[in-house]
Amino acid sequence: MSRKEVLQEVEKNEVSYEEYKTKFANERVQGRKSIFLIGGEPTLRMDVIELAYEIFGRNLSLVTNGIIKIPTRLKFPFAVSIDGGKIVHNQIRGNKTWEHVFRNYADDHRVLLSSCLRNGTTNQIQAIIDEWIDTEVFGVSFFFATPPKGNSSICVTGEELNTARKELHKVVDEYPNFVRMTHDLVELLCEEKKEGCPVLDVSSWYDYQGNIVHHCLLGENANCSLCGCVSPLYIKMISKWWKYLNKRTIDILTLPRDIKQCRMKGEK
Repeated sequence: MSRKEVLQEVEKNEVSYEEYKTKFANERVQGRKSIFLIGGEPTLRMDVIELAYEIFGRNLSLVTNGIIKIPTRLKFPFAVSIDGGKIVHNQIRGNKTWEHVFRNYADDHRVLLSSCLRNGTTNQIQAIIDEWIDTEVFGVSFFFATPPKGNSSICVTGEELNTARKELHKVVDEYPNFVRMTHDLVELLCEEKKEGCPVLDVSSWYDYQGNIVHHCLLGENANCSLCGCVSPLYIKMISKWWKYLNKRTIDILTLPRDIKQCRMKGEK
Protein backbone atom coordinates (compact mmCIF):
# COMPACT_ATOMS: atom_id res chain seq x y z
CA MET A 1 0.00 0.00 0.00
CA SER A 2 1.10 3.56 -0.66
CA ARG A 3 1.37 6.06 2.20
CA LYS A 4 -1.77 7.78 0.90
CA GLU A 5 -3.71 4.50 0.86
CA VAL A 6 -2.58 3.68 4.40
CA LEU A 7 -3.76 7.08 5.67
CA GLN A 8 -7.11 6.68 3.90
CA GLU A 9 -7.56 3.20 5.37
CA VAL A 10 -6.78 4.40 8.89
CA GLU A 11 -9.01 7.47 8.59
CA LYS A 12 -11.90 5.31 7.44
CA ASN A 13 -11.60 2.71 10.19
CA GLU A 14 -9.98 4.32 13.23
CA VAL A 15 -11.73 4.92 16.54
CA SER A 16 -13.71 8.18 16.70
CA TYR A 17 -13.12 10.89 19.29
CA GLU A 18 -16.24 9.86 21.24
CA GLU A 19 -15.19 6.20 21.18
CA TYR A 20 -11.74 7.15 22.46
CA LYS A 21 -13.38 9.19 25.21
CA THR A 22 -15.48 6.23 26.33
CA LYS A 23 -12.58 3.77 26.17
CA PHE A 24 -10.14 6.04 28.06
CA ALA A 25 -12.72 6.80 30.76
CA ASN A 26 -13.55 3.10 31.20
CA GLU A 27 -9.87 2.19 31.53
CA ARG A 28 -9.39 4.91 34.15
CA VAL A 29 -12.42 3.78 36.18
CA GLN A 30 -11.10 0.20 36.12
CA GLY A 31 -7.84 1.36 37.68
CA ARG A 32 -5.55 1.91 34.72
CA LYS A 33 -2.87 4.31 35.96
CA SER A 34 -1.22 5.50 32.77
CA ILE A 35 -1.52 5.56 29.00
CA PHE A 36 1.03 5.39 26.20
CA LEU A 37 0.22 6.55 22.66
CA ILE A 38 2.28 5.16 19.81
CA GLY A 39 1.95 5.51 16.04
CA GLY A 40 2.25 5.82 13.20
CA GLU A 41 2.43 9.37 14.42
CA PRO A 42 0.26 10.24 17.46
CA THR A 43 0.41 14.00 16.86
CA LEU A 44 -1.72 13.56 13.72
CA ARG A 45 -4.55 13.15 16.25
CA MET A 46 -3.86 16.02 18.62
CA ASP A 47 -7.50 15.83 19.73
CA VAL A 48 -6.86 12.33 21.10
CA ILE A 49 -3.68 13.49 22.84
CA GLU A 50 -5.56 16.33 24.54
CA LEU A 51 -8.33 13.92 25.54
CA ALA A 52 -5.84 11.45 27.03
CA TYR A 53 -4.20 14.31 28.95
CA GLU A 54 -7.58 15.40 30.30
CA ILE A 55 -8.26 11.90 31.63
CA PHE A 56 -4.79 10.64 32.62
CA GLY A 57 -2.97 13.94 33.25
CA ARG A 58 0.80 13.70 33.55
CA ASN A 59 0.62 9.92 33.44
CA LEU A 60 0.26 10.19 29.67
CA SER A 61 3.28 9.59 27.47
CA LEU A 62 3.94 9.04 23.78
CA VAL A 63 6.61 8.80 21.11
CA THR A 64 6.64 11.35 18.30
CA ASN A 65 8.83 12.09 15.28
CA GLY A 66 8.88 15.72 16.46
CA ILE A 67 7.55 17.32 13.28
CA ILE A 68 4.26 18.52 14.82
CA LYS A 69 4.88 20.44 18.03
CA ILE A 70 2.88 19.38 21.07
CA PRO A 71 1.42 22.50 22.76
CA THR A 72 3.33 23.59 25.85
CA ARG A 73 0.10 23.71 27.87
CA LEU A 74 0.15 19.90 27.86
CA LYS A 75 2.64 19.27 30.64
CA PHE A 76 3.46 15.60 30.35
CA PRO A 77 6.72 13.83 29.45
CA PHE A 78 7.18 12.31 26.01
CA ALA A 79 9.86 10.88 23.74
CA VAL A 80 11.09 12.38 20.48
CA SER A 81 12.75 10.00 18.04
CA ILE A 82 16.30 10.87 16.95
CA ASP A 83 18.07 8.40 14.66
CA GLY A 84 21.54 9.94 14.76
CA GLY A 85 23.42 13.17 14.37
CA LYS A 86 21.98 15.77 12.00
CA ILE A 87 23.38 14.22 8.81
CA VAL A 88 22.38 10.63 9.59
CA HIS A 89 18.96 11.60 10.97
CA ASN A 90 18.17 13.51 7.77
CA GLN A 91 19.35 10.61 5.64
CA ILE A 92 16.92 8.30 7.46
CA ARG A 93 13.96 10.61 8.07
CA GLY A 94 14.18 13.06 5.19
CA ASN A 95 15.91 16.33 4.31
CA LYS A 96 15.74 19.07 6.99
CA THR A 97 13.73 16.91 9.43
CA TRP A 98 16.45 17.21 12.09
CA GLU A 99 16.34 20.99 11.84
CA HIS A 100 12.56 20.93 12.21
CA VAL A 101 12.71 18.75 15.33
CA PHE A 102 15.46 20.90 16.82
CA ARG A 103 13.43 24.10 16.33
CA ASN A 104 10.37 22.50 17.92
CA TYR A 105 11.98 20.97 20.99
CA ALA A 106 15.48 22.23 21.79
CA ASP A 107 14.03 24.40 24.58
CA ASP A 108 11.54 21.82 25.92
CA HIS A 109 12.09 20.11 29.30
CA ARG A 110 9.29 17.64 28.62
CA VAL A 111 11.34 15.84 25.98
CA LEU A 112 13.40 12.69 26.35
CA LEU A 113 15.27 12.00 23.12
CA SER A 114 14.80 8.38 22.10
CA SER A 115 17.42 6.98 19.77
CA CYS A 116 16.97 3.66 17.98
CA LEU A 117 20.37 2.21 17.14
CA ARG A 118 20.52 -0.18 14.21
CA ASN A 119 23.15 -1.87 12.12
CA GLY A 120 25.45 0.93 10.92
CA THR A 121 24.30 3.73 13.25
CA THR A 122 25.85 2.80 16.59
CA ASN A 123 28.64 5.29 15.83
CA GLN A 124 26.08 8.09 16.28
CA ILE A 125 25.85 7.94 20.08
CA GLN A 126 28.36 10.69 20.77
CA ALA A 127 27.12 12.80 17.83
CA ILE A 128 23.60 12.88 19.28
CA ILE A 129 24.90 13.91 22.69
CA ASP A 130 27.16 16.63 21.25
CA GLU A 131 24.33 18.18 19.24
CA TRP A 132 21.77 18.20 22.08
CA ILE A 133 23.79 18.58 25.30
CA ASP A 134 23.42 22.37 25.37
CA THR A 135 19.66 22.32 24.85
CA GLU A 136 16.89 22.20 27.46
CA VAL A 137 15.69 18.66 26.75
CA PHE A 138 15.55 16.32 29.73
CA GLY A 139 18.05 13.86 28.28
CA VAL A 140 18.51 10.95 25.91
CA SER A 141 17.97 7.19 26.02
CA PHE A 142 19.17 4.59 23.56
CA PHE A 143 17.76 1.26 22.46
CA PHE A 144 18.23 -1.20 19.58
CA ALA A 145 16.05 -1.88 16.56
CA THR A 146 13.95 -5.04 16.79
CA PRO A 147 13.89 -6.97 13.51
CA PRO A 148 10.92 -8.68 11.91
CA LYS A 149 10.84 -12.44 11.93
CA GLY A 150 13.04 -13.90 9.23
CA ASN A 151 15.20 -10.82 8.62
CA SER A 152 17.80 -9.68 11.15
CA SER A 153 19.69 -7.32 8.83
CA ILE A 154 18.92 -4.23 10.95
CA CYS A 155 20.20 -5.90 14.14
CA VAL A 156 23.25 -4.73 16.05
CA THR A 157 25.27 -7.90 16.64
CA GLY A 158 28.78 -9.26 17.08
CA GLU A 159 31.63 -6.77 17.28
CA GLU A 160 29.33 -3.82 16.60
CA LEU A 161 27.25 -4.80 19.63
CA ASN A 162 30.36 -5.06 21.81
CA THR A 163 31.53 -1.64 20.63
CA ALA A 164 28.09 -0.16 21.29
CA ARG A 165 28.05 -1.66 24.80
CA LYS A 166 31.40 -0.03 25.64
CA GLU A 167 30.27 3.31 24.21
CA LEU A 168 26.99 3.25 26.15
CA HIS A 169 28.77 2.46 29.42
CA LYS A 170 31.18 5.32 28.68
CA VAL A 171 28.48 7.94 28.08
CA VAL A 172 26.47 6.77 31.11
CA ASP A 173 29.55 7.64 33.21
CA GLU A 174 30.44 10.87 31.37
CA TYR A 175 26.92 12.34 31.12
CA PRO A 176 25.01 11.08 34.20
CA ASN A 177 22.53 13.98 34.08
CA PHE A 178 21.86 13.71 30.37
CA VAL A 179 22.08 10.04 29.36
CA ARG A 180 19.05 8.65 31.20
CA MET A 181 20.28 5.09 31.52
CA THR A 182 22.08 2.96 34.07
CA HIS A 183 24.87 0.41 33.64
CA ASP A 184 22.41 -2.37 34.57
CA LEU A 185 20.06 -1.19 31.82
CA VAL A 186 22.90 -1.17 29.28
CA GLU A 187 23.80 -4.76 30.16
CA LEU A 188 20.19 -5.92 29.87
CA LEU A 189 19.87 -4.10 26.56
CA CYS A 190 23.01 -5.71 25.15
CA GLU A 191 22.02 -9.30 25.92
CA GLU A 192 22.02 -11.06 22.57
CA LYS A 193 19.03 -13.27 23.33
CA LYS A 194 15.91 -11.97 25.06
CA GLU A 195 13.23 -14.12 26.67
CA GLY A 196 10.40 -13.80 29.14
CA CYS A 197 9.09 -10.35 28.14
CA PRO A 198 6.93 -8.97 31.00
CA VAL A 199 5.21 -6.17 29.03
CA LEU A 200 1.93 -8.00 28.40
CA ASP A 201 1.75 -9.02 32.07
CA VAL A 202 1.31 -5.39 33.17
CA SER A 203 -0.36 -3.70 30.19
CA SER A 204 -3.07 -3.97 27.56
CA TRP A 205 -2.65 -2.89 23.94
CA TYR A 206 -5.23 -1.64 21.47
CA ASP A 207 -4.98 -1.07 17.73
CA TYR A 208 -6.29 1.98 15.90
CA GLN A 209 -9.70 0.32 15.52
CA GLY A 210 -10.04 -0.12 19.28
CA ASN A 211 -9.45 -3.88 19.24
CA ILE A 212 -7.28 -5.42 21.94
CA VAL A 213 -4.17 -7.07 20.50
CA HIS A 214 -2.04 -9.82 21.99
CA HIS A 215 1.35 -8.32 21.26
CA CYS A 216 3.20 -5.13 22.16
CA LEU A 217 3.78 -1.95 20.15
CA LEU A 218 6.35 -3.72 17.95
CA GLY A 219 3.66 -5.87 16.33
CA GLU A 220 3.02 -9.59 16.01
CA ASN A 221 5.73 -9.97 13.36
CA ALA A 222 8.52 -8.75 15.67
CA ASN A 223 11.31 -11.19 16.50
CA CYS A 224 11.05 -11.12 20.30
CA SER A 225 14.24 -13.15 20.77
CA LEU A 226 16.15 -10.19 19.28
CA CYS A 227 14.08 -7.48 20.99
CA GLY A 228 15.88 -4.16 21.45
CA CYS A 229 13.05 -2.34 23.25
CA VAL A 230 13.75 -0.76 26.65
CA SER A 231 10.20 -1.10 28.06
CA PRO A 232 10.57 -4.70 29.28
CA LEU A 233 13.99 -3.85 30.67
CA TYR A 234 12.59 -1.06 32.85
CA ILE A 235 9.88 -3.43 34.09
CA LYS A 236 12.48 -6.08 34.92
CA MET A 237 14.61 -3.55 36.81
CA ILE A 238 11.66 -2.23 38.81
CA SER A 239 10.65 -5.82 39.65
CA LYS A 240 14.21 -6.52 40.77
CA TRP A 241 14.25 -3.40 42.97
CA TRP A 242 10.73 -3.90 44.35
CA LYS A 243 11.82 -5.73 47.49
CA TYR A 244 14.02 -2.75 48.37
CA LEU A 245 11.45 -0.04 47.64
CA ASN A 246 8.04 0.77 49.05
CA LYS A 247 5.05 1.88 46.96
CA ARG A 248 5.58 5.57 47.73
CA THR A 249 9.14 5.44 46.40
CA ILE A 250 7.97 3.76 43.19
CA ASP A 251 5.42 6.56 42.68
CA ILE A 252 8.14 9.18 43.09
CA LEU A 253 10.39 7.38 40.60
CA THR A 254 7.71 7.15 37.93
CA LEU A 255 6.16 10.62 38.19
CA PRO A 256 7.26 13.08 35.50
CA ARG A 257 10.03 15.29 36.77
CA ASP A 258 9.40 18.91 37.66
CA ILE A 259 11.38 21.49 35.71
CA LYS A 260 13.41 22.23 38.86
CA GLN A 261 14.54 18.61 38.95
CA CYS A 262 15.82 18.75 35.38
CA ARG A 263 19.45 19.36 34.65
CA MET A 264 20.68 22.91 34.13
CA LYS A 265 21.44 23.97 30.58
CA GLY A 266 24.81 22.68 29.45
CA GLU A 267 25.32 20.54 32.56
CA LYS A 268 26.73 17.12 31.73
